[in-house]
Amino acid sequence: MNPQSPFSASEADLALRRHTEALGNELQSAVGALLAAVEDKGARDQKAFQAALGLGQSAVSRLLSSVRSGDPLTTLVNIPGAQVLAQMLRGAERTRLDPGLLARAAAAVQAFETFVDVQFGDRATLDTVLSEWVLESRAAIELRQKTLAFKATSALRGVQADLVLSTGIVYPSRDNPERHDGIGIDALLGCRRLKPSGLLRLNFSSLSPEESRFKALSLNGQPVTGMQDLLLREFSSVQPEQLQTEQNGRVIQTSVFGLPLSREQGRGHDIVYVQVYNNAHRARRGAGGPTSGMAAHAEPPTECCVIDALLHDDVWPDIQPELRLYDTVIRGIAHPDDPSRFGDRMDMVESVQFLGRGPEAFRLPEYARYPELIRRACAEREWNASKLRGYRIKVRYPIYGSQIGMAFRLLD
Repeated sequence: MNPQSPFSASEADLALRRHTEALGNELQSAVGALLAAVEDKGARDQKAFQAALGLGQSAVSRLLSSVRSGDPLTTLVNIPGAQVLAQMLRGAERTRLDPGLLARAAAAVQAFETFVDVQFGDRATLDTVLSEWVLESRAAIELRQKTLAFKATSALRGVQADLVLSTGIVYPSRDNPERHDGIGIDALLGCRRLKPSGLLRLNFSSLSPEESRFKALSLNGQPVTGMQDLLLREFSSVQPEQLQTEQNGRVIQTSVFGLPLSREQGRGHDIVYVQVYNNAHRARRGAGGPTSGMAAHAEPPTECCVIDALLHDDVWPDIQPELRLYDTVIRGIAHPDDPSRFGDRMDMVESVQFLGRGPEAFRLPEYARYPELIRRACAEREWNASKLRGYRIKVRYPIYGSQIGMAFRLLD
C-alpha cells in the first residue's frame, strides 16, 4: 500500500485518535480516582482541594472539570500542564493516599506527557489537533493560541492597540445608479509603544484618476495628501504634529510618533480617520466580478479587531455577507474573486453577525462614542444614518498579517 495515499493517511489519523482517546480515558480515570480519595479525606470544596494539594484556584478548577467531563478528549483539552500535574502528585502524596492510587495516577501522567512529546512535540500542537476532534473546545483553544501570538508580535513590533475598528458605510450614489458611494472609517484606539524604539506605521493607497475610477477623498470631499487630511480630530487624541507622511508610489505611509510608553504617560492614543469613495461599489454583478465588500487588516497587533459593514436599505438588500479570512504574509492583499487565493483562506470560529438598524444598534462596548462617530460621518455627506443596517465581524487577538473581510456575492 502506498503510505502517501489518502486512505492510508486516514487510517493513521484514526489510529492516532484511538490512541489519544485511550490515554485520555486512563488519565481521566486515574486522576479522578485520586481526587475522589482526596475528597474522602475531607476535601469538600475547591478551597479544601487547594489546601490539600497545594494548588491555586484555577489549577484545581481545571483538574476537577477535566475529570468530570465524561469525554476522554475533553479531558485532554482541560487538563492542566505538566507542572500543575506534578504539584498535584506531590500534594496527593502528602495526604497519605493509597500508594496504588498514587502509582496509577503517576503512570497515567507520565504516559500522557511522553505521548505528547513523541507524537506532537508540545501541548500547543496537541491542542491544535484537539480543536477539530472536540468542536466545543475550538474557540477556547484558538483564543489561547492567538493570545500568545498577539503578545509575541506586539513585543517584536514594539507597538500595539486595544482596538482596531474598520467600518465601511455604503450608500446609493446620487449620480450613478450602477454604483454605490462609500465612507471608510478606521479607528485605532489605545495605541501605545511596548519598547522605546517602537514606531506605528499606517499605509493606505492613493490612486490617481488615471489609475482608477475613484480615489480616496477627505470627509469634506477634498483630495488627500496625507493622514492630516483624513484625521477626525474631535475623535482623536493624537496630535497632527505626531504624524509624519511620505508618498511612496501609490502608497501614502504615515509614521506616528510619541505614543505612550508607560501607564504613567497616560492611556494609549486614539487615531480616527475617515475616507470617502465615490462610485466605489457596484450595485450588481458586472465586469469587475461577482463579489463586492470590504476588508481590514490586523495592523498594528491588537487585542480586538472589528469590521462593520453598514449598508443603506437599498444597497444589496437580498444578499447576506460571507466571512473571508486570508493569510496575506506571502501574497499580500487578496481579492475575493481570485481563485488562486483560496489556499490562503483561514478557517476560524468567527462569523458575521447581523446588528440591526440605525446607529444605536451598532453600539460597541469597547468604544462608547461609536454611534456618535457614525452620525458625524453620515451628516457630513448628508446621508440618513437611520436607514443603515449593520453586519459585524469581531475577532479577539486577530492574527497579525491576516486580512479579515466581508464578501457580498452580487446579483445579476
